[in-house]
Amino acid sequence: MPEIVRQPVVLGEQGAGGFLVSDGSGGGERPALVLTTAIAGVNDYVLRQADRLAADGYACLVLDYYARQGGKAPDLSGLDKVMRAVASLSDPQVLADMSDAVTWLKDRWYGGVGVLGFCIGGTYALLAASQIPDLSCAITFYGMLRYTELTENKPVSPLETAAKAACPVLGHFGETDHLVPPADAAELAERLRGKPAEIYTYPGAGHAFHEDFRPEVYRPVAATTAWARTGAYLSYYLPPRT
Repeated sequence: MPEIVRQPVVLGEQGAGGFLVSDGSGGGERPALVLTTAIAGVNDYVLRQADRLAADGYACLVLDYYARQGGKAPDLSGLDKVMRAVASLSDPQVLADMSDAVTWLKDRWYGGVGVLGFCIGGTYALLAASQIPDLSCAITFYGMLRYTELTENKPVSPLETAAKAACPVLGHFGETDHLVPPADAAELAERLRGKPAEIYTYPGAGHAFHEDFRPEVYRPVAATTAWARTGAYLSYYLPPRT
């Protein structure tokens, strides 16, 4: 396994930032990914996934939603607080930061850029597919697809823009996900019909089934299968340079 380097990154003058996880080369003919996290933000689990992607030949920029607040995530002790935190996160701001991250990566690496996200980050990956131009692909792990209420922070549900996706889309959803009902995943697949999209639903898996540090939700077969499919998808649409 190559040596993996994690470096803090500042994007522009508006306070956005994150962590670049790569082989430390600083640029060149490699593909790159913007990785968007669950509502908890950047943690060990997310950085380990970025390490795996970097080991496969990708420069991976992990976006920190809370960089402007010094990287401090909000209080998430309870489902009600989690949902308030999600509602308070501005989709337009996050998508603007993702666009800045894509530009930052393209200025340094020229093997193409994709997006990959978990939970609310998966929501942003799907939104980016229709709102950020020239992406090589977008991959969502159980991103919420339908907002119960549209607000200034959540102006459009991902399902409503899915048909406008301008890049290949890969989706992973749990059959028993309480936040993303199977009917929503099926509707996503229907809205993407005719595009280079693959949407999978995993039996016996709920929300966050890939989070191996949470035994109550982790499902090893679903997680392993989803990651293998992700690797195959990236190898085709965003092939690594070795």
